[in-house]
Amino acid sequence: MGTVGSCCSCEDDAHVYPDESKRPKRQSRPRLAGEFTITVDRTSGEGLGVDASPDVRMGNLEIKNIAPGGLVDRWNKSQGPSSRSIVRPGMRVVEVNGRSGSPKQLIAACRETEVLQITFVPETAS
Repeated sequence: MGTVGSCCSCEDDAHVYPDESKRPKRQSRPRLAGEFTITVDRTSGEGLGVDASPDVRMGNLEIKNIAPGGLVDRWNKSQGPSSRSIVRPGMRVVEVNGRSGSPKQLIAACRETEVLQITFVPETAS
């Protein structure tokens, strides 16, 4: 999710799935209170502009920082000031394009150069 086209600045290695048949299957997960989904377009290869830490125990990514000018920052600025869909540090990424349950899967999904549907939950909801 940092500036070099990656999903986040964590040290976790993400798997790349050039053969789509080996990509992990999308899982159904229970919805959490307060969750919301944003849509950002990475087809140009632009980074999300967030720093996140993997939480293996919870199976998600914790947002640590949002870089000015990144895709997530621009999403935030496009929302109204009272919007509940503003991404903030402390929130957690729980799903990306239907993939969930593992920080490695979330990171791999964030690194794909496609339109991303990223689901966040407030830090108290996870």
